[in-house]
Amino acid sequence: MPMRGSWVGPLVVGLLSVVIAAGCFAPAPSGPKRQKMVVELADALWEEALSVPQDSQRQRLVTGMAQLRELVTPEPALKPTSDAAGEPNPSRGADPSLFAPTSMVIGFFTKPKSFGNQGGDRGLEVRLQPLDQFGDPVKAVGSFRIEVFACREEGSEKRGERLGHWFMPLMTVESNRTYYDRVDRCYVFPLLWEKGVALPKAVVVQATYYLPNEYREKLSAQRVIKLEEEK
Repeated sequence: MPMRGSWVGPLVVGLLSVVIAAGCFAPAPSGPKRQKMVVELADALWEEALSVPQDSQRQRLVTGMAQLRELVTPEPALKPTSDAAGEPNPSRGADPSLFAPTSMVIGFFTKPKSFGNQGGDRGLEVRLQPLDQFGDPVKAVGSFRIEVFACREEGSEKRGERLGHWFMPLMTVESNRTYYDRVDRCYVFPLLWEKGVALPKAVVVQATYYLPNEYREKLSAQRVIKLEEEK
């Protein structure tokens, strides 16, 4: 099966060029319905752009999607404020928890991977994406636990034998910077298999996020990953 990136790149580039050209030589969308349709197209192309495997091309396309969205949904300019209403008021400030993570997904690009040189140690690259209540990716200070189980082909319980367990505290700026991918806005964890572990055709990846200093379950996600040979 051909990789999505082999056709996504040219498709996104072509559509992006057409829409941006139209935006440069035509007036902005006149009606809210038309504007909504263009925004939905931009968001769909954004998701497709994230699947491009080449880092440089992916980042260029994602940046183009952001520029396209700004083109069709210009932000209203803000006028200067001179009265007291424009001063900060702690009593009516927004609750920071509005943008705290409320759910988490295991990223599309979670996959088996060899680390180091060719023929290096085998492992699994797991991508975790915390989301706020609006469904937007956010960073999450705390700890992540990842467990990997052999996938059972039959039965309602897919988790079989546990093949590995990893625990990663991300309590500092440095640790967040190390594991966070700013392009697709996921935490990326390169996990090595133990020597001699027998790997099945598929595994169940189970991830849990814990609040800082509180080892109680906060968010969890689960996904079946096929262990196919890299091409």
